Amino acid sequence: MLLSERHVINPNHKNYKEIDNLAFLSKNLYNVANYIIRQEFINNHKYLKYNAIQKQLQNQIDYKALLSKVSQQILIILDKNWQGFFEATKSY
Repeated sequence: MLLSERHVINPNHKNYKEIDNLAFLSKNLYNVANYIIRQEFINNHKYLKYNAIQKQLQNQIDYKALLSKVSQQILIILDKNWQGFFEATKSY
């Protein structure tokens, strides 16, 4: 059973623009890191773990725009997602 939580913020909310911008930056960081990991896996059959990808993206614009703790958590979540992918393919 999957649990999810949904938060709807109306465009007229006072913090809407800031939250929208942070969500945009988070999405970009996740997608850039995912692309780099995926390309490394496809081309070289190697998996970049959290530490390697975090070092590589430290100077990236989206990484710097977010708080470092937030950026690190995004990369940790991505790492867990890839580990889940490998576990699923192993059990399949």
